[in-house]
Amino acid sequence: MLLRPKSLRSEALESYMIRLADLYGYTSQQLIERFHIILDEEDQKLSGALPGNLWQLNIYHANTSSSFRVECLEVLAEKMGRGRLPIMELAVYRSRTKYGLRHHSLFWQGLDIPRFYVRKECIPVCPLCFQEDEKPFMPFYWHLHLVRACSKHGCKLIEQCPDCMESLNYIHTGNLKGCSCGKEYKSMPAEIAPEPLIHLAAKVQEEKVTAENFDNLLFELEDIHQLFGMILWFYSYVAERGSKRSFTDETLLDCIAFFDKWPQNLHTLLKEKIETAIVLADRRFSETSFQSIFRNLLFASKRLPSNVLSSNPVLKEVFTYLDQCIHADNELSEIGYSLLNGYEVATLLDTDDEQVARLLDEGKLPVSKRLKDSTAFNPKIPLFPLKSTFNVWLAGFQSRLSNRHIYMSRW
Repeated sequence: MLLRPKSLRSEALESYMIRLADLYGYTSQQLIERFHIILDEEDQKLSGALPGNLWQLNIYHANTSSSFRVECLEVLAEKMGRGRLPIMELAVYRSRTKYGLRHHSLFWQGLDIPRFYVRKECIPVCPLCFQEDEKPFMPFYWHLHLVRACSKHGCKLIEQCPDCMESLNYIHTGNLKGCSCGKEYKSMPAEIAPEPLIHLAAKVQEEKVTAENFDNLLFELEDIHQLFGMILWFYSYVAERGSKRSFTDETLLDCIAFFDKWPQNLHTLLKEKIETAIVLADRRFSETSFQSIFRNLLFASKRLPSNVLSSNPVLKEVFTYLDQCIHADNELSEIGYSLLNGYEVATLLDTDDEQVARLLDEGKLPVSKRLKDSTAFNPKIPLFPLKSTFNVWLAGFQSRLSNRHIYMSRW
């Protein structure tokens, strides 16, 4: 195979493969079969590591043989054209970066993207882009839930074919021109998108955002990874459970609106939780777990993707509000007596539960009740008063990038 298409800016690997197949008159399935023939000739072990379909081709889909998948694509990049194919540059990899408590991420062209953001079933399109481009392609950004509008044309991305009502997914159909029913993308009707979604799409694609009418923290962040982290925090903590956690225009607009008044909306949310706990209290706060009041607040607020206060706007404001409450001269100060478990203490001190156990053994971490010498430390049990633990952080766990001065200047 001597010919190859030129890769386009931000193009998805699957889109490039379909254009490569079209160049030789193949279907995407026939191209995959051709790949297997080439790999068989090189090394049969490699052929076994390559999937039999396009939608599982990308490296991050490989479960136990991702290194073999990388080697497969390296061989194909070298063997399939006059000069190296840009397969590895377009591929999506697994990343070691984690967001929040348990959200894994993917690595693509210098970005650590939460896997939670990657679409699984539907990949939408902009019909106006297809009207303009003689050689259509699919940007990888359209694979992300956060991009629900075309920043160039200001219209909504179309998720469903207007004729057959099937969800659009070019990878499954192997077609870059239209739906499997024959309806072309360029003939689908365009609908104007809400301005906040247009700005968000531009921000995610690292385009210049001129949002004079939007005094919103999300559009002011310089690091795109902070944006990823803060939106993930909203869906993990504010939206909580149920339909509000699914990505729709409405829930994403709710998310953007939450950051219109930051940090006031966060402080209001946390104050409501404390006031609810006070009204419903059936025991003293010194016998109440922090988690029963705030749920997974500390876990959801860490690693967004940074743990340091100077780079994590959410965690910084959580520290700010808790500090204010602990030292308040009203009933909100009662929250200082609520009990953290070992994992929450580890989050507050930016350490791990093993060091929490050592601090406990050394008597450096105050507890609400004395433990028997024979009792093994269980990090799931709430034992540590919030105010006392906060003072431990102040006394010995501050750093240049995580300290009280970072947020004290705002009081």
